[in-house]
Amino acid sequence: MTVTKWDAILRCQTWHSWPENLSAELAGVPINYGADSPLTVNVVLSAYVPRSDPSKFVPEQTDRGPELPDDRLRDLYQVGEFFLKTPTEQVPLLTAPPRHARRGELDIILDFEFEGVLRAELKGALQDTAFQIMGLLNLRFRDFLIPALPFQIRQLGDGDTATATFVRSIWIQDRQDLDAHELAHSLHDIVRFLIDPSKGEKYRTALELYAAHFNERQARVRFLLLIITMEALAEASPKEQVALNLVSQWNDQLKSEMAKYDKGSDDHKALNSLSGQVNRLKDNSIGAQIADLFANLADASEDERKSLQRRAKDVYNARSTLVHDGYLPPVQLRDLETEARKLVEMLLGNAIPRSNPPTGVRIEISG
Repeated sequence: MTVTKWDAILRCQTWHSWPENLSAELAGVPINYGADSPLTVNVVLSAYVPRSDPSKFVPEQTDRGPELPDDRLRDLYQVGEFFLKTPTEQVPLLTAPPRHARRGELDIILDFEFEGVLRAELKGALQDTAFQIMGLLNLRFRDFLIPALPFQIRQLGDGDTATATFVRSIWIQDRQDLDAHELAHSLHDIVRFLIDPSKGEKYRTALELYAAHFNERQARVRFLLLIITMEALAEASPKEQVALNLVSQWNDQLKSEMAKYDKGSDDHKALNSLSGQVNRLKDNSIGAQIADLFANLADASEDERKSLQRRAKDVYNARSTLVHDGYLPPVQLRDLETEARKLVEMLLGNAIPRSNPPTGVRIEISG
């Protein structure tokens, strides 16, 4: 196979005024993507022309930087990184025309050589690395970089030619024609939910997290937002009495041991910290608490509830793997995100039961 030159680019808008025609290179950066050895890339930061007036954020075209297309697909609806269409729609995938960098934009470029076809795992690792660099630049320079164009990978040809590809997904969804009468019933339920004292801040936090995940372009972040949504709804629950008795014995032993040391000593502090960890063992784990959310789900049989509890534990265990190991295969991550979304929507949807209009609330619908 022939070794081919590639680059991967994340074009960002900057808040700060970066030096004109800046080019900074970090050579030999390894990227792990599940292969036997990491891919080595050269990271290039390219800033072109500052905004003519730093206080005004208006598009100002330049002839600097590579011409990059937008991934927006005309006539398709976009949610995060997904473009939606129905199963039967035939929509031409027309992309926006390419453009140079605008004033006040910066390119994060990963230059590399590769033999063969770029697998999804490598594309995902390149995208993750570009976003990590964006985060590090924001952290180190107190900037507020945000993507100005989608992350894209280009195969470089002779001269200045390049073929761009995107990490882009089409999401097949049915589209409904909503009925005004049906809307009235659903809006009554929503209002009752909003004023129901039993649906307090935990539900409000969960709804905000669920709503936020639709705008997020990174699959890992979306998945974690959905898991945190379920965590927000979870309630602390004690372990069985036999376990509580054992925790009590451990606490008694710790108290006896702590009494041997001065309160300000390192040994006393270490044992006191351990005591706090032991006390937390009185409650079930967060994973078990999330599973318990499905134990009494309405309109579900006992077998269905047990299945949902197993599924909830599985996605939470995957969350632990992602958080502790920092990696899940992209294909597995996509399936886990879909599963987590189904579970979250089941919980939140179950919290909005059919009901009569709340007292004192009037909803008027026209059209």
